[in-house]
Amino acid sequence: MSHPADWSVNPGTTLPACSWFAAESFDVPEATDVRIADITLKVVEGSRPPSAWPDVTATTAVEVGGRPGLRLERLTGPGLHPVDTPITTYVVDLPGNSDGDTLVASTVGLPRFDYERNVAVLESMMASLVLVAPSDA
Repeated sequence: MSHPADWSVNPGTTLPACSWFAAESFDVPEATDVRIADITLKVVEGSRPPSAWPDVTATTAVEVGGRPGLRLERLTGPGLHPVDTPITTYVVDLPGNSDGDTLVASTVGLPRFDYERNVAVLESMMASLVLVAPSDA
């Protein structure tokens, strides 16, 4: 998966390596949900993500790394982020996954981030992502 060469990536001491990406250097804080990285990736293990996401304004079926997925565009309601914060999320079924493991990659349009740039980077990352079944890794 490609990302801009000058971006920072988390080393894996607090979260799995290469799961947070940002244009500026950052440190992953312990035990917090504060969004400090421009783009985040996580594996939701053992269950499929919800079939209905809140505040979705557009859904597109996509293929990422040869796997089926969805590209979701959302504008948040009241909650963690200010109302009408844009979020672009990719939800991808992982290979070799009888347990329902799913990749969730997203970027959030918070004031401190360049949302349009980050969406473009996220799309490039998803276009270049190679997924292999765990037995093939």
